[in-house]
Amino acid sequence: MPVRDYSCGQQSTIEDAGSGNLPAAVDASHIDPRTFGLVKVAYGVGETLELLSIGRTSLYAAVRRGELTPVKFGKKTLFYAADLAAFLTRLKGATLVAAASSRQPKA
Repeated sequence: MPVRDYSCGQQSTIEDAGSGNLPAAVDASHIDPRTFGLVKVAYGVGETLELLSIGRTSLYAAVRRGELTPVKFGKKTLFYAADLAAFLTRLKGATLVAAASSRQPKA
């Protein structure tokens, strides 16, 4: 009887995934996750917390607000790298808008 190899030693990277495997929630202004140093297709909760430098409560608050979309794989909760890159881009844009509005003189 042949032996099957069920090892999960090989991690999928963004180059391996191709655009066909990305969720439809990614808009037309797709940001390359590699811009932010994200090399995997998806990250677990612990990895996401480290990458974003935020706490678990803040992460799930972003999920409740609809800013991030978790994906369940069995019991594991994952966040797509493309979603994390879009989240970081929106944060950066919001920071720039807030900074520009604070510089304008009030009438």
